[in-house]
Amino acid sequence: MKPLLPKISRGLVVVGVALSLVSPVLAGDPTKAPSIVPLVNPVSEKGAAGLFRKIIMARGAEIDPGQAGYHMIRAIEPASVFPPSTPEIYVVMELKQSAFDMFELIARFILEDPDGKPVGRLLHTDRAHFEFSDTGGYMTMKRPPGGFSIGDYRVEIHYGEQVNEISLLTLIRFQVLPDPAATPPSQP
Repeated sequence: MKPLLPKISRGLVVVGVALSLVSPVLAGDPTKAPSIVPLVNPVSEKGAAGLFRKIIMARGAEIDPGQAGYHMIRAIEPASVFPPSTPEIYVVMELKQSAFDMFELIARFILEDPDGKPVGRLLHTDRAHFEFSDTGGYMTMKRPPGGFSIGDYRVEIHYGEQVNEISLLTLIRFQVLPDPAATPPSQP
């Protein structure tokens, strides 16, 4: 009988090499530089559809104690335009029902190409785990050093534990524009 050890160790080496090829940005490692990713559009870009009752961008989120027994998440200062100095940008979601099995959602924050090319810079990945009685939740991106870059952003919402074209449920868009208070006054 041959020992199985050499076959198992070769398999572990292959798995180790494959795992090392996965982008650290996809894993949500904030210490790594942003990577260029293709922009993929879901079948329907309706924002709140399918799994969601509502998806909105906001400056914050809190638990709404309005319904006993449920953890409803309420958006604080909903917006679709943010200044570069915003401390944190939230994607707040309300689910259509709370009787799901446990599942995970992944949000990918992407700065779109300013020239309209179908690529963008993946800046951050956040994950949220939902359980049986959850009726909503949120995912966030903290302000990068130096502030958010001016431009058009998208947040892709993926279902499951991996990101691919099939896992993309929907996306929501927002903009970062210069703060009106920071712009110099116009001359007459």
